[in-house]
Amino acid sequence: MGTDGQENTGTPPATIFFSRTYDEALALVHEARSYLAGPGQEKVKDLSTGSSFEYATQSLRLTTRLTETMSWLMFQRALQAGEITAEEAQAEDCHIQYFDVCLPDEGDAAAVDLPEGLISLLERSESLYRRIARLDQRGIDAWQKYHS
Repeated sequence: MGTDGQENTGTPPATIFFSRTYDEALALVHEARSYLAGPGQEKVKDLSTGSSFEYATQSLRLTTRLTETMSWLMFQRALQAGEITAEEAQAEDCHIQYFDVCLPDEGDAAAVDLPEGLISLLERSESLYRRIARLDQRGIDAWQKYHS
């Protein structure tokens, strides 16, 4: 038992948080793949030309968000495992990128009839991406503060 009366699992809270976030992201990747390769392909057939183009654009946004998120999480996992150093983790490729693609413009997709399944994936992936981007920025700020 730990000093707080809870069973001591030996797993640091940061690892548990990371693991849950990683699992959430991976589940979202699997869900997006299943949707885009299955029901999404059927739904897009019923869309107008303009809506079909928007569907393709938003699908790209979804996959880019998820790729960026998983990439960042994999770099964090490598850092925690000692596979890369904290200094190596400051490389641009180790940070969240492509905000212009990953984050919607004001009013994006609001006027277009997109399938609910895609809208749900877009909303959840945006929330996850923004959360990871905040964590990434905090890490960058802490690194710069410590090394200035």
